[in-house]
Amino acid sequence: MTHAFVALLPVFIVIVLGAVLRRTNLMGEAHWAGVDHVCYFVLFPAIIFKEIAAADFSQIPVWQMAASMVLALMTMFALLLLLRVPLSNMLGINGAQFSSLFQGATRWHTFIAFAIVPLFFGDDALALAAVSAATMTPLLNVVCVIVLSLYANNGGERPSAGKLALVVLRNPFFFSSMGGVLFQLSGLTLPTIGIQVLDMIGRGALGLALLTVGAGLHFGEAAAAKTTVALATALKLLLMPVLMVLALKLFGVSGTPAAVAMLCSAVPTGSGAYVLARQMGGDAPLVANILTFQVICAAVTIPLVLTFLV
Repeated sequence: MTHAFVALLPVFIVIVLGAVLRRTNLMGEAHWAGVDHVCYFVLFPAIIFKEIAAADFSQIPVWQMAASMVLALMTMFALLLLLRVPLSNMLGINGAQFSSLFQGATRWHTFIAFAIVPLFFGDDALALAAVSAATMTPLLNVVCVIVLSLYANNGGERPSAGKLALVVLRNPFFFSSMGGVLFQLSGLTLPTIGIQVLDMIGRGALGLALLTVGAGLHFGEAAAAKTTVALATALKLLLMPVLMVLALKLFGVSGTPAAVAMLCSAVPTGSGAYVLARQMGGDAPLVANILTFQVICAAVTIPLVLTFLV
């Protein structure tokens, strides 16, 4: 566990640096929003497209890996929805707060995962992280929108098929990963200059993204974390990796592909959960509390998971 913690320490140091920079007001709110926007819509999509388009997947069990991730997520979805009423009664939460618990227990922070994967498994493993993004991002977006529509803001309006399709298609991780898949299927080879350009675009993404993670943390609120925040943290950082490992074993996935998929399941919830909650009547402050507490706890739980489950 010590080796894993030391290996991942730079990730959490950069996150803390982002938090310090935010609180010193060296960069204003608008600047942080701009950096996050560029990472989300330009830098990370460039990484995802390049890693999928240029990777050699001939020796990688892509379909088994994808099926494992879908099964693990669907299992968590089912558990939360089946236990919604008793959990809500036990925690004393309403529909909007349940939707935040749901997002906190299921979504994953792509920025953190993509920063950890090359540190622990090498740069070549980023292609496997891109497979994870291509698999989990569309499914999570669709299901979380449905859950928010059903339970947040007193149920609200149920999403149409067109609205769900638009949510998925507007996600930059989806169209960059699908673009990479289509390029792979075309049989073309990504030109060297194209790889160099995409590398240059994406090279600064990991550091910048981690800084924005730190800048978005709310430590004062996390210190007063309630039972709902603690439960979302336990489900996401501990139970989700266990479900992923069981699914990977079921589909016979092992080695680095299994380790990367498991790691992607073990990172904190995504910051997109806050935006979605704010847009669809969920409890956005609760999502912010969950994300902050999970990032703090992940400094211990991720090395723990890497030590005992990989």
